[in-house]
Amino acid sequence: MMKLYLIDWLSLSLKLLHVIAGIAWIGASFYFNWLENKLNRVNNRDGIAGHLWAVHGGGFYYLEKYKKYPQALPEPLHWFKWEAYFTWISGFLLLSVIYYFNATTYLLASDSSISSVYGILSSLLGLLLFWVIYDLLCKSKVVNKSLIFIGIIFVIISISAYLYNTIFNPRAVYMQIGAMIGTVMVANVFFVIIPVQKKLVAACENSTEVSKELGLMGYTRSRHNNYFTLPVLFMMISGHYPMIYSGDYGWLVLIAVVGILVMIRHYFNLRGVGQAKNSLIAIITVSVLALIYALAPSQSKVQSQEAVSIAQVQEIIEKHCVSCHASVPSSEVFAVAPNGFMVETKEQIIAHKNQIYQQAVLSKIMPLGNTTNMTEEEREKLRVWAEAE
Repeated sequence: MMKLYLIDWLSLSLKLLHVIAGIAWIGASFYFNWLENKLNRVNNRDGIAGHLWAVHGGGFYYLEKYKKYPQALPEPLHWFKWEAYFTWISGFLLLSVIYYFNATTYLLASDSSISSVYGILSSLLGLLLFWVIYDLLCKSKVVNKSLIFIGIIFVIISISAYLYNTIFNPRAVYMQIGAMIGTVMVANVFFVIIPVQKKLVAACENSTEVSKELGLMGYTRSRHNNYFTLPVLFMMISGHYPMIYSGDYGWLVLIAVVGILVMIRHYFNLRGVGQAKNSLIAIITVSVLALIYALAPSQSKVQSQEAVSIAQVQEIIEKHCVSCHASVPSSEVFAVAPNGFMVETKEQIIAHKNQIYQQAVLSKIMPLGNTTNMTEEEREKLRVWAEAE
């Protein structure tokens, strides 16, 4: 019990660190991409690529971007890197504590034919391979052909989601794809963006020339990170909404959402430079409405003439749910009932009727990983009981 209690605190601490670091990193990324889009590129002094006036927090700010670098290296010079590093480190530790530590429950599908060790190794392999393939594409001429480059990345993510869907539970598939994209983002910072900036600083100190390709390399990776951001944020919160990832085609929903979020990010980037088009808003709106319609639960009425009593429901709940959702869980995974959700008594079961219907009938995400092997017949009984007028 004490072990589970300490693990919960570790998970909470890592999640808080992950959120704080992520906000700092993403906030800086959004700001600098907005700044790049909003720079006034006319009537600038020699050596200045653009400037910007802004007002915030009760004061005026004036910013300039140099075409190369200033005559002397300013002190202090602020870097933006630790936000990215701590976001990935805390995220990977969180992935390990939640999904790797309890791989059988949280990572693998209930009918998966592989062991926990192989599941963890396949997850780690995905993180590495996606970065390697992406990096090779960025170093090739394909990176200059935006539509082809985006198409290849989209296909890789789609294939990965499909393959992981065959061995991981739906929630873990979303986390895995999010971790893969997040790894690419921080690897961009560590292996490309920061080294480029170090070369620019060295050129400033030594008054040497820097090639346009060098700055473009860092800019390209930063721009890619900008488009990756919204999908990663979605993956982070997706676990709270089983309607998104549950079902046999949850991986397809993931692909659809990634596409929609990339379009949303693209719209705001175009808007930043005054090139936004209403047609893109229409495409995004239609896509979102189509997704909502496709995910809508069936409005089927009770077909069975035989009513299901609360006693029958309680028997099913006691068999499959009470081990976790009790005042003192007997499960080895939880020290306290998840989200304080308890169904030990008839009164509690009736009070949580809608949640039981959503989690066990519509999304079928509970029991978690179906480790207790709830049958379709049992889920049907819960449906009949929940849908009864």
